[in-house]
Amino acid sequence: RADIAYSKGADGKETDATIKVNHPLEIGSSKVYLIANGFAPVVSVKDGKGNIAYRGPVPFLQQDNNQTSSGVVKVTDYRDAKGRKDQLGFQGFFVPDFRPDSGTMFSQSPELRNPAMFLTAYHGDLGLNGGQAQNVYQLDTANMTKFKKKDGSPFAKKLTPGDTMSLPNGAGSLTFEGVKKWANFQVSHQVGNGWALGGALAAIAGLAGSLFIQRRRVWVRAVTGDDGRTVVELAGLGRSESARLPEELASLATAMQDAAPTAPADFVDPAEAPEGAGK
Repeated sequence: RADIAYSKGADGKETDATIKVNHPLEIGSSKVYLIANGFAPVVSVKDGKGNIAYRGPVPFLQQDNNQTSSGVVKVTDYRDAKGRKDQLGFQGFFVPDFRPDSGTMFSQSPELRNPAMFLTAYHGDLGLNGGQAQNVYQLDTANMTKFKKKDGSPFAKKLTPGDTMSLPNGAGSLTFEGVKKWANFQVSHQVGNGWALGGALAAIAGLAGSLFIQRRRVWVRAVTGDDGRTVVELAGLGRSESARLPEELASLATAMQDAAPTAPADFVDPAEAPEGAGK
C-alpha cells in the first residue's frame, strides 16, 4: 500500500488517499495504480579533494520477494586526489534484512530491520558522454577499472547505515547515510471504456439472438420447360435439425406462386393448342 496526498489542479486542496495493488485511486475518469515499490539507499560521495560529488537516494531494483535489490551509483562530477577529472561507479546489492548467521547475502525478509549494502568500486568512463541512454540499474564497466586492495583483490565492502567506504590512495569515499522507499505508479486515462462496453454488450445481444433464430438456406432455380412453361424449383437446407423445413418450403412456393405474373390474354397453352398453331 502507498499512503499519498494529491490535489486536483495546481491550486487544489490537498487530499490524503491510500493506493493498494488492484485498488487504484480514481480521480474523475483517470485511475492511478500502484505497480511496484522498493528501497533507495541514501549515499553521499566525496571526491579526492573532500568535496561532495554526489548526494541523494539511489533506487535499487528488487530481485526477490524479500526485496533483495541490485543497483549502481554513478558519479560523473568527480576529481581524484591529484585534481584530475574522473568518474566513479559503485555496483552491488542492497539487503533490507541482512542476517550474518544465515550464511547468505540475501535478505531474510522484506522488512527494513537490518539494512546493508555490498558495493564494489570502479573508476573510469561511465559511457554517458556519448549521448546513448543507459539503464539506471546497471553499470557499463567496459571502460572502467576496479579499485584494488593492497593484495590486488577487488575493492569491495559491506556497509550499514552510517558506515563509510574510503577508496584507496585518497580517491574519495562513499557514506551510507540511510534508506528511503520508492514507488512506481501508473496513471491510466481510458475515455473509450464506455464505447467498448457498449460494443461488447451489443455483440453479446447479437450472439444471444442468433441462438433463437432458426437459420435456413434456400435455393431457387427458374428454367424453361420443354413445353415452354417456366418451371421453378426450390430446395432448402436447415442449419439445425427441424421437421418444419418441408412446410416452410411449401409456404414459400405458395407465396411465389401468388406473386407470379399472370399469363397474357392471348396466351395459348401449348398442351391445348391445335396442331400447327402458333405459340
